[in-house]
Amino acid sequence: MSLLPLFCEMKMARFHLLKDPDNYVLYDWDLVQDAESLAYWLEHFEIQFRQALQCAADTYGSEPDGPERIAAACAHFDRILDYLRLHPDSLPGGTLGVYDICRLREVALREHGIGDPFACLKDRENRLAIDCYPRTVENYSALTGRDRWLALVKGVFAGNLFDVGSPAGMESHDVAPDFFHSIDNVRPRPWFVDGFDEFYADLSAPGGAWSKAVVFIDNAGSDFILGLMPLVKELAVCGTSIVLAANELPSLNDLTAIDAQGCLNELVKLDTELAGLVAGGVIEIVSSGNDLPMIDLTNVSDELDVAAEGADLVILEGMGRGVESNFDTVFSVDALNAAVLKDTQVTRHVGGQLLDCIFKYTRAG
Repeated sequence: MSLLPLFCEMKMARFHLLKDPDNYVLYDWDLVQDAESLAYWLEHFEIQFRQALQCAADTYGSEPDGPERIAAACAHFDRILDYLRLHPDSLPGGTLGVYDICRLREVALREHGIGDPFACLKDRENRLAIDCYPRTVENYSALTGRDRWLALVKGVFAGNLFDVGSPAGMESHDVAPDFFHSIDNVRPRPWFVDGFDEFYADLSAPGGAWSKAVVFIDNAGSDFILGLMPLVKELAVCGTSIVLAANELPSLNDLTAIDAQGCLNELVKLDTELAGLVAGGVIEIVSSGNDLPMIDLTNVSDELDVAAEGADLVILEGMGRGVESNFDTVFSVDALNAAVLKDTQVTRHVGGQLLDCIFKYTRAG
């Protein structure tokens, strides 16, 4: 069995806001050299894949050959995992990362016509979060200045807890998360990585608001709708144009650009201020060209690269895009990585604790 043909990806644009694209490092974690993590991640993906296929039954199970396709995808991915247990160094370059196993998982799904196994779950969580959106923005409107921004950031953390890619998220994906309870349980400051003071100082300085921000979005439901969108809206109110960069293709419960546009279309019906910003072109959604929970910033869509022209802030939200990949990526502009650590091995790798909060703000060098 050879996995090499599965890694012939179409090359797109290099994200022009990278400071040194020639020396870009997507991730620094080689599982070939870390037997404990290798065993953990292969078992993790095996369990996660079966849970994904359980969700896929809601969407594909009623199709004439749906059950057969689901069973074939399961057998396909089992063969891949068995092969990696014996030959973890078989991929190009002799290394193996979580990114690579994500790629192989999506191949196993798509080759059997299971393009979006979490479609029904995403739709349900989006509907629940949209119902909570008016109350959420009302709560923030009662706050001012630093208190409002601190609450908005805590909201991002609370929303990011909904993630079927992490063990904690997998265990609770059949129960709608209580966003307001989650906010109350966000870890107190100082967070594991805490650049809030510097972020707020730049935001509130005279003429300090950024002119344009590129925001790489993450999960459906409360993550995007209740966590990220209120903060994005507040940035826009402060004069920052917003480019929301979402996946081109589905992966786990991550939003695609089409998904995100559907959510935004519903939110503007509930929020006249947001509707004005969207109608004025201050907030737009583009496809990043990505199809995984992690993102290779040397391989993004031309659409995103054009939309990012003139941006002076990059935000990577979520553990996949901002911690498992791109945690140490250097941009030519200010950058923010915001996420909650929801996986024990990721936590071990970065030296934190489970449910630690990361708010890494880096000024342009």
